[in-house]
Amino acid sequence: MEHHATAGSLLGVPGTAWFYVLAAVAVAGVVYSLQRKIRLLAAGRGGVALADWPARVCGLFVWAIGQKRMFAEPVPGIMHALIFWGFLVFVVRSLSLVIEGLAKGWELPLLRTPLGSAYLLTKDVFIVLVLVGVAIAAWRRLVTRPERLEYSADAWVILGLIALLMVTDALADGARIAGGAPGPWQWTPVSRAVGSLLGGGSLHAVYVWSWWVHLGALFLFANYLPYSKHFHVYTSLPNVLLRPLDPPGKLEKMDLENIGEGSTLGAQRVTDLTWKQLLDLYTCTECGRCTTVCPTTITHKPLVPRDLTIDLRDHLNAACGEILGAARSGPGTPARELAGDVIDSETVWACTTCRWCEQACPLFISYVDKIVEMRRHLVLEKATFPEEAEIAFRGMEVNGNPWQLPAEQRADWAKGLGVPLAAEGASFEYLFWVGCAGAYDEAGQQASRALARLLAAAGVSFAILGPEETCTGDAARRLGNEYLFQTLAAANVETLNRYDVKKIVTNCPHCLNTLQHEYPDFGGRFEVVHGTQLVAQLLAEGRLALTGEVRQVLTYHDPCYLGRSNGEYEAPRRILAAIPGLVVKEAELSREKAMCCGAGGGRMWLEEKLGERINQTRVRQLQASGASDVAVACPFCAVMIGNGQQELGFEQARTVDVLVLAARALGETARS
Repeated sequence: MEHHATAGSLLGVPGTAWFYVLAAVAVAGVVYSLQRKIRLLAAGRGGVALADWPARVCGLFVWAIGQKRMFAEPVPGIMHALIFWGFLVFVVRSLSLVIEGLAKGWELPLLRTPLGSAYLLTKDVFIVLVLVGVAIAAWRRLVTRPERLEYSADAWVILGLIALLMVTDALADGARIAGGAPGPWQWTPVSRAVGSLLGGGSLHAVYVWSWWVHLGALFLFANYLPYSKHFHVYTSLPNVLLRPLDPPGKLEKMDLENIGEGSTLGAQRVTDLTWKQLLDLYTCTECGRCTTVCPTTITHKPLVPRDLTIDLRDHLNAACGEILGAARSGPGTPARELAGDVIDSETVWACTTCRWCEQACPLFISYVDKIVEMRRHLVLEKATFPEEAEIAFRGMEVNGNPWQLPAEQRADWAKGLGVPLAAEGASFEYLFWVGCAGAYDEAGQQASRALARLLAAAGVSFAILGPEETCTGDAARRLGNEYLFQTLAAANVETLNRYDVKKIVTNCPHCLNTLQHEYPDFGGRFEVVHGTQLVAQLLAEGRLALTGEVRQVLTYHDPCYLGRSNGEYEAPRRILAAIPGLVVKEAELSREKAMCCGAGGGRMWLEEKLGERINQTRVRQLQASGASDVAVACPFCAVMIGNGQQELGFEQARTVDVLVLAARALGETARS
């Protein structure tokens, strides 16, 4: 069987003529579908920063092509990687077959080179590997049936088409090899094995049938994807390439000074989201990895990250006519509002902004920014928010703290410690940003006093603002009150710059995140460290020595805004390891996998009325470590974990800040 004759038709007419028609229809279909999707994306807001392309390209190879996040779960990770890498390998093969149909049997010259031989071997191996991946996927859907997966006919269509592509490729090459076609077939062991099983008389028919079915399946696959949940085959690489490069905990600044006529604050409708946020919706694979880690999903609240994305995507598709069928001057406006019509308001307010869902997503889909945009619209445009939030807002606005306590009492925790105020004119290396919890909450005050003692023992010069310090506005911003946040941020930046502050240390990870990542948007650029980071550094430099024994067995809870948002997991552990007598038992869910205590995203100030309490669920997880006591490095975590212990009846269990433990070990024997 000569290679140039293989493009014939079973119908007795020139195969290329029929192929031209099929290819033209297929390409037209793909172009039509994709241009509609692109127009929908273009209807979203602009203003997406796309800098640092080297980092983006590097991330594309590591996270998307390298599938790094997929391997967090080995079996599905291997399954998906085999299929994905197989697709990349078969791009060249598919191009070769399409050219063969368009050019009457002509094939890519590359395939006749040593590099081509290596490619044919790789392609042949991946026929088997992709089929193994398909088999694993089918087994998971038929037998093991993980709860996090969505089960639909759509997945079977895709798996069937993938398997068909692999089988027909092997049959086509097997028929060519069995028919004596020239080529480096010694490099195709799988195809050769298939060829040995084929009978001689039907080789031409087998090849032609396989060729047509393969390309028909390929064209069907390409046209089916834009209307399938597997549209991520098109969008995953662009979504990873265009991912936000800002620190995970940073939120976008709203321009409150240049609000155009007819514009809205926050996301009222789906077209108020950015085009990148809309691209997220089309990139979701519905794998459910986000749902298995979300604290609100785990505790049976209405927020399920995957479902949030699916609901927004389905709404975007349903509103396609309203958006694309608008006046020619520009995109239209969907009638339905996001918060209330598309997404239930309870879902909008449930998020703790812990970002575990985002860390778990292999394709860098964001959730927090979309939820905060909806909150911003509810708060700023509709003045609709949980009534408890109003109390916190009023406290921050009037007293500079959500506890609604007088600003004059902000430095009371430091009485008798000789802590200087910046206003007194003393020179200092670090400005100790105490934070609202560190100034007013009892557990937070203990941590503040502990850090003051540790810094003094190490000879570090520092000062506090006292009554001049006000809330950073972290909770206000994440609850959607961007106006209040910007007011607080501007006031704090003015104060800090007036004292020419260069370095800041704080015990609150929420303050750390806001000061370090969000205040630069308001002219506040400082070197900000967490208290545990500075103390761990002082220990490493020999400026501090912890020699007093602390006889206690405990586990450590990682704060979301210190860990996931700012990447610090080791400093608190180095301090705990340096304390004589202390025994630390790691919880199963720790470090990157630590579950939120429930206080983030402003939830510290809201009632938890639905499902199980997040803090109680987290306490049970920590208790499973075998240690009753818990060390923390965040004043909000101290409150939530401590309350959870009491609510569950663990009366003897204690929650204590890492720095309090370190201060106890400052050359004195501590009580057990």
